[in-house]
Amino acid sequence: MMSKILITGCSGFIGSRVAIRAKQDGYEVIASSRKSSDTLEQELGMPIIALDVLKPILQGNDSAHIDAIIHCATANDVLSRDFEAGVNLSVYGTRNILEFAVKRGVKRIIFVSTLQVYGTELIGEISEDTPVCCQSPYALNHFFGEELCRMYARTHGLDVVLLRPSNVYGIPDVSTVRRDTLVPMCFVKEAIQTGTLTLRSSGRQQRNFISTNEVANVCLHLLSDFPQGCEVVNLGSSWLSSIRDIAEITKQIYLARYGETLQVNILSDEPKEGNLFTIASRVASVRPLPDESRQTMINVITQLFDNNNFQKEMIYANN
Repeated sequence: MMSKILITGCSGFIGSRVAIRAKQDGYEVIASSRKSSDTLEQELGMPIIALDVLKPILQGNDSAHIDAIIHCATANDVLSRDFEAGVNLSVYGTRNILEFAVKRGVKRIIFVSTLQVYGTELIGEISEDTPVCCQSPYALNHFFGEELCRMYARTHGLDVVLLRPSNVYGIPDVSTVRRDTLVPMCFVKEAIQTGTLTLRSSGRQQRNFISTNEVANVCLHLLSDFPQGCEVVNLGSSWLSSIRDIAEITKQIYLARYGETLQVNILSDEPKEGNLFTIASRVASVRPLPDESRQTMINVITQLFDNNNFQKEMIYANN
């Protein structure tokens, strides 16, 4: 059994949750971030090593017996808006991690990519054999990283999982995470601040939401049964929902919490229809059932209201 793992990007949305879950499962975790701090260490409950993946990684004694690397330090959708910065992190950062793995004899790597490499509005069955169709810098950055992993798997004999999660959401574990532009976090933020919830489209778009905790669970499952060579693994829940569905869940929780009706503003009637798709996955046996996924969404939105820094009085601040 693998016991010692290096996790990059532990100040980020996914990396922080993976590190916490791995420690809970008894792994010896080397948690890394570009910058370490006492606050980050306290929030994660473990030491953090400062590791800037944009620079060649020095070979320290602590890395001598690493069993696997989970590489989460890639460009998110916000950083990807700066094309040069996104490419630097996804290409040079990933290359430095792969070089580190080769030099230290680390044979197993999980590269956390995204389902968006298949496209933005998915239709039909999406399997690991579906052709890549990047439609955003965010998707392209991850595909660049994937291709580097493929090359190193071929040329250096690494075993690599290219993990492609769907729409990731969850409760931020660390204060360095600022993802309040994502659904459902943006819904909760607006609801608390203004008592409204705004959809800039019709909200009929279908999404497959997967929680950060579920992503972490699958990472740990893969560590216990690691495939050989370079394998693509799709990761999504078995619950397909529309943006309107998530807005309605938010509205119901708001009513139960505050005894007031949340005003939902829909600014467009486009798209007219939702995009229907399913996600086929090599790890389908470990993903939650639809009712479980829906309940997880309810639980997360409820906790976001409980843990949000905004106060309800802000709704009336400008009255």
